[in-house]
Amino acid sequence: MNALITSYQVVAYYASFALFAVLSSGLNCLCLLNGWMPATDRRERFFQRLVRWNFSVFVRWVSFLRIVPVRYQGFDGWPNRDGLVIVANHPGLMDVGWLLARMPPAICIYKPGVRHNPLYGAIAARAGYIAGDHGHHLLRRAAAKLAAGHNLLVFPEGTRTHGGPLNPFKPGFVAMARIARAPLQLVRISCDSDLLTKGRPWWRVPRLPARVAVTLGPCLPPPGRDTDHVVAAIEAWYRQSDTDTRSSPAPAAVAAVEIS
Repeated sequence: MNALITSYQVVAYYASFALFAVLSSGLNCLCLLNGWMPATDRRERFFQRLVRWNFSVFVRWVSFLRIVPVRYQGFDGWPNRDGLVIVANHPGLMDVGWLLARMPPAICIYKPGVRHNPLYGAIAARAGYIAGDHGHHLLRRAAAKLAAGHNLLVFPEGTRTHGGPLNPFKPGFVAMARIARAPLQLVRISCDSDLLTKGRPWWRVPRLPARVAVTLGPCLPPPGRDTDHVVAAIEAWYRQSDTDTRSSPAPAAVAAVEIS
């Protein structure tokens, strides 16, 4: 029986990523075919919704197969507004998928190499995502998108977590929020498996089922000038024990981020 279950999980794992590749490459081809059309805010939002649908199908599929059941906590309390900086930790490669599948459409900051990726390159361009290779230009463009009412998803660790429970946070996300006067919505992601963790290739089957929990945290007001204090307070919140962040109050350090 155990061998049968293990065989099922292995087949389901590879079949799921084959489905994801088909869905993503199909969406990427659609974006390439529409590449001649000028980029407008309306078109970017349309492709953001398609990305959300793409990830939603994948999340429902892996949850249905019970190889990666994804559980969302507190998302009924999502703020009734746009123009948020959505901040999340980054334990695995599919974190962006778990988030975009459930939260309102958003833009992301992507690594420059994604431009040439056959699954994501054209999608990133048509959805208005921002390449993370231009320093101050990146901050200005992100702030402009936020001011226009787009949500912005960021992973302040900069890469997947490695060598501990959390990588040190980079301060750019607070600068973006401060320039745009945008609130910071915290989200915590946890996984009880080594699913697509740093340094682990996707084709190596992880411990299955890999249970993922995505928990909505506090929504903080637009930050003031003390960037280091805000970053330290938010990082400290993520370094807490992995508990239900909606059933317990935010630490005093995060609550104190209501500074002008």
